[in-house]
Amino acid sequence: MNQFDYLDAGFRIFGLHGVDAKGNCECGNPHCKAILKHPRTSAWQHTPNWSDEQLDTMEMMGQFSTGFGVLVDEHIVIDIDPRNGGSEAYAKLCKDLNLDFKALSGFVVATGGGGWHIYFKKPLAMALAGHHADYEGIDFKSSGYVVGCGSLHKSGSLYEAEKGHPDDIAEAPAELLALLEKPEHIRAEFRGQQVDLSADDLGAMLQCIDANCSYEQWIKIGMALHHATTGTGCAIWDTWSATGEDYAGSEKIGQHWHSFGKSASLVTVGTLVHFAEQGGYQSTVTFETDLVYDEPLSDDNIDLLRPPGFVGKLVEWINGQCRFPRERLAVAAALSAMGNISGLRYEDKVYGVTTNQFIFCVAGSATGKEAIQQAQAEIHKAAGIAPATHGAIKSEQEIIRNLIDHQAACYIIDEMGLVLQKIDNARKRGGAAYLEGVIGALMSAYSKANSFMPLGGDVRKEIKMQLAKELGQLKKRQADGADVEADIASIERQLSTLDSGLERPFLSLIGYTTPVTFNGLVDYEQSANGFFGRSLIIQEKETNPKAKKRFKTLPMDMTMSMTLASIYNGGSVAATGKQRVEHLAERVEIPTEAAALDLLDTIEDEFHAMAEKSKEATLEAIPRRAFELVLKVSLVLAIDDGFRSVEHVRWAYAFVKADIQAKVNLAAGNMAADDRRHDEALHRKILNILDHDGLGESIGVIANRCRPAKKEDVLTSLEILIEKGFVKKDHITALNNKKLEKYFLA
Repeated sequence: MNQFDYLDAGFRIFGLHGVDAKGNCECGNPHCKAILKHPRTSAWQHTPNWSDEQLDTMEMMGQFSTGFGVLVDEHIVIDIDPRNGGSEAYAKLCKDLNLDFKALSGFVVATGGGGWHIYFKKPLAMALAGHHADYEGIDFKSSGYVVGCGSLHKSGSLYEAEKGHPDDIAEAPAELLALLEKPEHIRAEFRGQQVDLSADDLGAMLQCIDANCSYEQWIKIGMALHHATTGTGCAIWDTWSATGEDYAGSEKIGQHWHSFGKSASLVTVGTLVHFAEQGGYQSTVTFETDLVYDEPLSDDNIDLLRPPGFVGKLVEWINGQCRFPRERLAVAAALSAMGNISGLRYEDKVYGVTTNQFIFCVAGSATGKEAIQQAQAEIHKAAGIAPATHGAIKSEQEIIRNLIDHQAACYIIDEMGLVLQKIDNARKRGGAAYLEGVIGALMSAYSKANSFMPLGGDVRKEIKMQLAKELGQLKKRQADGADVEADIASIERQLSTLDSGLERPFLSLIGYTTPVTFNGLVDYEQSANGFFGRSLIIQEKETNPKAKKRFKTLPMDMTMSMTLASIYNGGSVAATGKQRVEHLAERVEIPTEAAALDLLDTIEDEFHAMAEKSKEATLEAIPRRAFELVLKVSLVLAIDDGFRSVEHVRWAYAFVKADIQAKVNLAAGNMAADDRRHDEALHRKILNILDHDGLGESIGVIANRCRPAKKEDVLTSLEILIEKGFVKKDHITALNNKKLEKYFLA
């Protein structure tokens, strides 16, 4: 029996890491305790239903060389571990419920360790406990995965079918479901009050606690979870513990778990809440009284150079490619790359945002921007989206053409500031109108990433003409014997796409520039518009970074490259070659945990209040667009974990807060500079008016010649010039003996 038998029965499967020559897990962690049970990809939860062809490819690549994992999904698997008393517990279970589960099951697998996997189907919507205090040594798996039949066990034995086939799985007995059915909430006592705790509540608490804590704290957390879940929450403790460096494996976790609850000195859920609060937890539990946690929203203790999860690992790798430390730019590149890789495959149905981003990276000349760009390009290549990666923007038509060739268009642009300057000049002076079309095309595609982008008649007509010309040339070459059938098919597909528009176009941009070029562009008008307002600005403050001594780049390891490919391909690591970068099928939803939803509500309210306070300075547009940026950044961080957590939201909030400050500083500074330039121009104009015959001029004449400047501004300018000693004011006698006030050069 092998992976194809599971596939035919409707299961989703994924490859497991093998072992190296020393007997260590191939994941690269020498302390890994899940040998031959460790998923090859961190995105295993999102494994799709593979085709036979895809499985063949993955098998040729060695994905199933030692074994494979099987997502439990709509099933429950009784996992019996005889080393932890599972045999005795199983006998007790059969006796207590008066059932022979092996006999009732249509599919039983003997594990390599002497245990069994007994498969049953379960109702899809029913939540079941993973453990029961009365049956130590048994896991009741209704989520996650089990090792598939035919896989290798670390003992050297295989997982073998003892009975039946995956097609033969029977419905779970009602008695078993009744035994394991979990209540929607768990009743617990905390601070003298009865509280209702859900699994989400417990998960939110654990998100705020570092799994690399002391052994004593780790044990207390396990005991607290045991108390809160009345012995049914071992899987919660196990999942959280697995995020720590010293994770001992599920077996060791189970041994500790079964020892809890027997002491007279109980550790309760209050201990868990205490540790979580120290890590920034804000309670979402429902109390029967008015007791609430009312801590102010804070971005304290957030390291903006170290994003959580897999994005943080990308940042570390990018930094390792750079001779000059450009850590802020590395964060920008990692966020951009992760957003681009995942953008066609995953979505947030709650808020409807997508992972495409506009990012501007600002750093001094010759300070290492090129290495950052190259690193991001390598990430794109490893994932399989290099064909959709572009290094320049020439015209509106080119943008559309790129989105026809591939569903995605990911721009990594050097010297972006020069492009922005041209666009700004076109905006101010009415020149280079085609550049205005570039911005329009960028914004249109950016906002249509989750919908449909119609094409304008003129653009469509022009591109059609270009494609028709190319098609004619290809057919002529074909007639001459050239093998261009694939190219012809591509052009014909593009022509048909033009008529209907672009479905879910994904466009992103990360542009690199210098402070001299960029900083003067972000004024109020620009920060308020859709282009700059929806962009993130990342600035390297160090203008003279010190090079790393004896620097040597390291190649990307296999685990990272396979993870990147898996994220883009929805679980597969099969090479894509030069295939079209696209995904028009159903997308994987990234849910948001309850605590994170509450936190996002708070953040949205804060940004609204911030916008209200900014009205007087006419900068309200900056915080008004900030919430969308928090949603996008937190979604990018959530992709690898499979859900948006409090940790993702907190980091995104702090990151966007810094972006707000950067924009406000630039806009306010440029507005002040504009004011200064306006004042200086008015000063020069007044001095020029007075510098012709020495006879002086009245305020009426000066104000008239300084139009469209207001008279009061002219008077203010004159007062400044008088104070500085450039102009003097005097009274002269006119021919009618009337005294006149005039201004003269001093």
